[in-house]
Amino acid sequence: MDKVTIPAAVRAVALAVFLWLPGICEAAQATAGVSRADIQATVRSLGFVDSLVRDGIVVVGIVYGSGSAAAKASATTLGQEFQNTPGPSSATFRTEVLAADELAGFGGRLDALFIMPGASNDGAAIADFIRRRQLVTISNDPDCIVAKCCVLMIRTERGVEINLDTALADAVGARFSPVFAIMVKRR
Repeated sequence: MDKVTIPAAVRAVALAVFLWLPGICEAAQATAGVSRADIQATVRSLGFVDSLVRDGIVVVGIVYGSGSAAAKASATTLGQEFQNTPGPSSATFRTEVLAADELAGFGGRLDALFIMPGASNDGAAIADFIRRRQLVTISNDPDCIVAKCCVLMIRTERGVEINLDTALADAVGARFSPVFAIMVKRR
């Protein structure tokens, strides 16, 4: 078998990618299973909420599981990703990072909540809060639908999958455009 010679430029690029790859893995872990595609699908879906501001600031609460410093760090990173993503129409995002057990005492403005993976363990507290405040909740965590604390579950692993909890949507007064309602799976 002949020996294959790899040009120095190709070896340099391969080495750079190899050295860069751990940074990518750390960034993926920093958002605790929430991909950039999940964020973009969430933002697009928020554009179909009829009652949401489309030309100002949209305040999204990023809710993480109570008592975890790592979860808080991931939520903070995710909040920065949201703020760097253009909102529906000309809206921009501002985020509030909140532990699930802090929700009951939070008095600031919120337009929607993104529930981090694992936070649905506090599903009862989240569900109570969103019903009182009339907030749309979104997560990419299927446990959020099971815990009945998110209106929309959006995943982008194998295409875009959107599940709508119609009972919870009605309970929080969430109304979606008819086009969006046709595209989602209802529960």
